[in-house]
Amino acid sequence: DMKKLYLAGSLFNEAEVAQRKLEGKLLRDSFKEKLEIFNPIEQPFNDNKDSLPSPNLIFLNDTKEVENADVFLADITNNDPGVMVELGIAISNHKYVIAIISDIRLKTANKYDIPTYGFNHYVLGGILENGVLVYSFKEAMEKIKDYLRENKDE
Repeated sequence: DMKKLYLAGSLFNEAEVAQRKLEGKLLRDSFKEKLEIFNPIEQPFNDNKDSLPSPNLIFLNDTKEVENADVFLADITNNDPGVMVELGIAISNHKYVIAIISDIRLKTANKYDIPTYGFNHYVLGGILENGVLVYSFKEAMEKIKDYLRENKDE
């Protein structure tokens, strides 16, 4: 039985858009027989801004996709408010959460007298209650492999 994955992350500049498209491709290439991927940047209206749906429609559609997913994979590096709302919905629906913070300051935060980066512990608690925090997309791919191995018979 194919599992569903929702891919969340900021989509507001060229680098973010390119990264989300790359992530979608890497996920499909690695898990094509095992995972159905929902990647918001690949929705038709994101290519054609004339057909842009209302904010209500975007919210309802993306929320439905989060609710239907088995795995919620999110790049939360930029604290994007939309991604955080999706994360809250994923947590409240008990999805398996894989959150990525690729900001290198997080790993060095305790090595200086003045902390270089902090992360909200409420959000972190929600992630850890439902899944894992990782520091790269590569690490996230490993966690997906583990998840699929452990849940293949459901």
